[in-house]
Amino acid sequence: MFDFLTHDMLAVIWFFLWCVIWGVYFIADSFSLGAGLLTPFIATDKVQRTQIQSSVGPFWGGNEVWLILAAGGTFAAFPLVFSKMFTFLYIPMLLLLIGLIARGISIEYLHKDENPQIQKILMLGWFAGSLLISLVLGVAFANFFKGLEIASRGVYEGTLLGLFSPYALLGGVLFVLMSVTSGALWINVKTEGAIAAKAGNLAKKSTLIVLVLALVYLAYSFVGIEGFTINYSATPALYLLPVLAVVGAVLAVFFAKKDRGFPAFCSNLLTLLFVVESGLASIYPYMLKSSISPEYGINIFEAASSHMTLSVMLGGALVFVPIVIIYQLWAYTLFKEKIKETEQVEY
Repeated sequence: MFDFLTHDMLAVIWFFLWCVIWGVYFIADSFSLGAGLLTPFIATDKVQRTQIQSSVGPFWGGNEVWLILAAGGTFAAFPLVFSKMFTFLYIPMLLLLIGLIARGISIEYLHKDENPQIQKILMLGWFAGSLLISLVLGVAFANFFKGLEIASRGVYEGTLLGLFSPYALLGGVLFVLMSVTSGALWINVKTEGAIAAKAGNLAKKSTLIVLVLALVYLAYSFVGIEGFTINYSATPALYLLPVLAVVGAVLAVFFAKKDRGFPAFCSNLLTLLFVVESGLASIYPYMLKSSISPEYGINIFEAASSHMTLSVMLGGALVFVPIVIIYQLWAYTLFKEKIKETEQVEY
């Protein structure tokens, strides 16, 4: 299968797919993360909490499939990278896992118990899980773009505190705020009544903050991160990625001010997608870039699996990824109605 493709060609194809899958995950899961971050602050009673939970309940599990695809694709296509990531970033990965578990339990059980104390605990669990996921991923990917302290022979010399550089913290805050904005706009689009109005008003402010932070983050990336512009200089067409990120942020501000929730939501997703892809485009051909010296990084060619493994996986991806997309489109179509104040969606 795919014998006409060399091992290096398959490695490049899988790196491209890896970038796409991560980008899709970030935009797909952003609104459920944002809803979890916002619920304790904008939902004033059980009715509004149920509205928010019902607006994301049918979708969050399907959206997380993209995270599974990203992690599974890394494990199978680039096993060396997978092993090094869990070695270098053990504690952040553990925090991410805790966040995923807390978020999943909280969303599913939030509306299943009438005890106010249990509901409060689950609401806080949803918030904490969403914060951990968005913050850890934002900080982690900023570190991937900046480079980890990988020395000769793949020895990691970094520390946990070293992961929280100003650039990484800026990336974490930006990803959290983009998720908050996505959640606010989703709630505005998918619900009716007071909660929709509150979410819409919040989005008018958060879209502006995201625009400013995205500009600062991208400027920092291009000016302050060593080696970030190498691929851009070699392929100027890549500059379209950060340009589209800024355009998306500007459009999100414009549409939010005009109370056009859905276009604003889509524009914010474009910002999130192209901020991620702008960073991923900068690290090629490395998957784990070294901040000490480029030759110490782990590139896609040395990290890739065998030709047979990459070929079989590519065939599987061409079959099953479209199935996942079709299923998710069907789910969004099935639960397309707005959530009213007196309504709870069964799924």
